[in-house]
Amino acid sequence: MEYYQEITLLPCAEVSLAFLWTKVFTQLHIAFADEKNKSGHNPYAVSFPEYRETGLGEKIRVFAEAQELERLNLSKVLGRLFDYVHCTSIRKVPERKLRGYAVYSRYQPEGSIWVKARRYAKRHPGVTIEEAARLLQGKRKSVRLPYIQMKSLSRGGTFSLFIKKRVEKESVLTECGTYGLSKNRSGILTQIFTAFEKCD
Repeated sequence: MEYYQEITLLPCAEVSLAFLWTKVFTQLHIAFADEKNKSGHNPYAVSFPEYRETGLGEKIRVFAEAQELERLNLSKVLGRLFDYVHCTSIRKVPERKLRGYAVYSRYQPEGSIWVKARRYAKRHPGVTIEEAARLLQGKRKSVRLPYIQMKSLSRGGTFSLFIKKRVEKESVLTECGTYGLSKNRSGILTQIFTAFEKCD
């Protein structure tokens, strides 16, 4: 992925940054899912150049090949939010300003408890999955990761989309899902994703 577009969120007194993250990321997710439905894969990846444990900042970069970014048409995808976002033109990743690589993935704390509970119950006859989940819940660490509050388009409920960043020494391969995040949660990498941290 040698090209990108940067979206800057422009919160104001009437519209909070958290509200904008929800709206922008929902529109991107819909566009990425549409592309996956048409072509069978999602060619887009996202990065957060201002990522911190306390928040995502105000910028998001969408990476893909130039023709795929043209087809995505971010101005149209984010058209309803025109007054609250600024979107750059398609740019080539500036190799000379490259300061590192990162992989962004979804972190699902609740899902991992149930996976661990099933494993625990299987290894300990007589312990139900529910009992194992209660036991593990007490040992669970609190999550201190930035997140975007999302609404499930299929189920209707809301959930926190926690985003985890992993720094890499070199460009790595990772497959991205319809959020533009690395699909692999275990840390084993599977396809190409390049993100640079600081670029003017």
